[in-house]
Amino acid sequence: MAASLVDQYWCLIKAMTPSSEGDVPSLEILQSRAQIVLRRPDKRNRLGPPDLEAVMAHLAAVDVDPSVRSLTIEAHGPSWCSGYHLGALAQGDRPKFGFGEVCDALAKVAIPTIAVINGNVHGGGTDLALACDMRLATSHIALAMPATRIGLQYYATGLQRFVERIGPSATKRIFLTGETISADELLAMGYLTEIIEPDHLHSRVVELCKSISELAPEAVKLTKQAINELAGVHPDLDKIQANHVATTRSADHREAMKALTEGRSPRFGNS
Repeated sequence: MAASLVDQYWCLIKAMTPSSEGDVPSLEILQSRAQIVLRRPDKRNRLGPPDLEAVMAHLAAVDVDPSVRSLTIEAHGPSWCSGYHLGALAQGDRPKFGFGEVCDALAKVAIPTIAVINGNVHGGGTDLALACDMRLATSHIALAMPATRIGLQYYATGLQRFVERIGPSATKRIFLTGETISADELLAMGYLTEIIEPDHLHSRVVELCKSISELAPEAVKLTKQAINELAGVHPDLDKIQANHVATTRSADHREAMKALTEGRSPRFGNS
């Protein structure tokens, strides 16, 4: 418990400390709504180590602010989020927080969370959105999951989240084909909550957060917690995570990372 309190204190200090890097994710409190914005549009809003630390700090700050009743995750530019910075992965950088840890922390935020998706979602960005309670998107967005293209089995809690939220069949469609999936298909499989015309996305977000703010806050938190517990299953997460770690050390993954840096298609052992 002490370690958890220390981590929370560290995150709060980070949240209150101005960053020398202006394009890390920002946090703004808009009356009863907290808004985290991803701010690397020229990099498709990929998240590197400093970005993950910033998001964790923001989540900790939101969780202890009683005035905040909902949280939105938004992004600048045509890509909502492309997941972890693969260049950092190829270089062997080890962030303070793993990408999966950040998604897990987002999923555990007590208040309702909403991904406001106005651009394409790739890689780990798909889990960042899925870690939110609701996903509002415009009709032009698309999703793609390249994990198996780069020789990786996805991390355990991320796969668990997909199976819990959208079921095994839709999860297999996303992970085992690597295909780009349209907004209409994502709505049909339950990945998206609503599709909204671009001109009306902001007003719908404001309307939804206002509705949430008018509900009894403790009842909302307890109901969210109860729904999450009722929806949960009990897989062998240790085994699944061990398989993920094994793929990060595999020849296929090394080849994929080498091909990425050399600008060519990977040549896997059995292909």
